[in-house]
Amino acid sequence: MSRLAVVVAAAGTLLVGTAAPGGNGIEDKPAHVIAETGRQSLLTARSLHWEGQTKDASGTYVVDFRLDREGNCVGTVEVVPKGGRLEIIKRGQDVWMKPDATFMRVQVPEETGKATSEMLRGRWMHGRADDASLREFSAACNVAHLQDAYMPEPFAEDDVEKGAKALVRGTPAITVTGRSGADWATFYVATEGKPYLLRIQGQIGGVQGEADFSEYDKPVPSKTPPPADSVDVSDLRQPGGPA
Repeated sequence: MSRLAVVVAAAGTLLVGTAAPGGNGIEDKPAHVIAETGRQSLLTARSLHWEGQTKDASGTYVVDFRLDREGNCVGTVEVVPKGGRLEIIKRGQDVWMKPDATFMRVQVPEETGKATSEMLRGRWMHGRADDASLREFSAACNVAHLQDAYMPEPFAEDDVEKGAKALVRGTPAITVTGRSGADWATFYVATEGKPYLLRIQGQIGGVQGEADFSEYDKPVPSKTPPPADSVDVSDLRQPGGPA
């Protein structure tokens, strides 16, 4: 997962000052305080809904995840326009993944992908989070991983400048932007209700990205695939595969 995946990921629950009726007062704060409020809200979020995309020379990657601090998640990764789609569920130490036929054909070496698709027959592959083939996806399922990997440093006074007001899916927000050479990131923080970070847009190293954040602290759906719809990853490594 690239760093932009969270110049593409932050959230907000820190209230600042005394809010006027209908507003929370954040737009009157200095730019670095607004940005740091967003950062702190990510650090304190127990769970969230993250919808984002990154774009580079190889294509566009679209993610849609609900995830929490305990490492539970439900989500999808899609490679646009013709790279396929992967569904992911993680509950505790159990991980399920379901790639579609296009994903297997494009993302997996030809013979391996074809053989795996034939063995899965539309079912989920299932294994433990520490399995070598699932470990990378498992790590990405934890909010704490996003917090630690992408927002480690606090914002200083000269890091960002205040911008215009905006709407993010109908919610009023104030923007702040940070720049370094050709790289930039704009943070959208809610000006009504709790000052959550609602969106980040940016570009780092030529990679463009955007992410929206919502459903803070709401439980991740707990439904998991039944055993009859799953194939153990160890079976996929055996000649002949599962029955």
